[in-house]
Amino acid sequence: MKTNTLTQGALCLSLYGVLLLFNQQTGLLIESMMNWVFILPILIYSAKAGPYPGGITAFSMAILSFLFGTFTTWFYSWSAILIGFVYGAGLYKKIRYSMNFVISFGITFISYVLMIYLWAGIFGMDLSVDFAWISEIVPFLDFQAFCFLFAFFISFVQTLCIHMLAILLCARLKIPMRELGSLKTLHGSKSVGIISLVIVVFFFFGQNVVEYSIWSSVIQILFFIDLGVLDFLGTLYLMEYEITHRIPKFTILAVLGAFIPILNFFWMLLGLCDCLLELRKDKI
Repeated sequence: MKTNTLTQGALCLSLYGVLLLFNQQTGLLIESMMNWVFILPILIYSAKAGPYPGGITAFSMAILSFLFGTFTTWFYSWSAILIGFVYGAGLYKKIRYSMNFVISFGITFISYVLMIYLWAGIFGMDLSVDFAWISEIVPFLDFQAFCFLFAFFISFVQTLCIHMLAILLCARLKIPMRELGSLKTLHGSKSVGIISLVIVVFFFFGQNVVEYSIWSSVIQILFFIDLGVLDFLGTLYLMEYEITHRIPKFTILAVLGAFIPILNFFWMLLGLCDCLLELRKDKI
């Protein structure tokens, strides 16, 4: 390795050590509220230097976490180091962003599943209190389905933030990356729309006739994930409409509306129409 690469790796390791020290001195503030911060140093370094120097630095960071952290710090930091290294190496190799996203999401999702189902007491994740509040709004929701959906959606949102922040930082630091695609490449298809309709029909008419509760939980999980996908597709359609008709202020409404209850049902319906009628396919 070149001297410049070694120096940058040492700087990355030093920055990570500062984060660990700050986390310890502030009562585990970073890992309890902003654990994704641990990802950034190794992600940027791996994207710039490549897998081999990034792997050595990631291993050194893992040892540093073991020396200056508790069990929760080990888990948060090691999973963050793994995500950052894999994502950064993917950027260096210029693999598809979708593949990078899926791999990072998978690692994040597994880490949250372990925290919820194995070490909930250690990490202070008592979802029964949140479920009691949610069940008043959605009384048919099963607790196991709620836990799975919590891990799924929080993993998705965190991975999306990492994905967007990584692209922004690499662009500002002039790190070579794969060319970004267009929103027009992301669109629904008729098969997605048909599958969505089948899931919705099965949810409303088949949930009460299943014999085992586990299948009821599976149906609920598929239903809410399906709603999330339709909401996402509806938001993409509105954003492309804003770009085509040059209405900049409409973008804020398109994004915020996807998170507002009741209003986002119109976004989901628009996403379903986009799939079944292929509204955007003709424009590509």
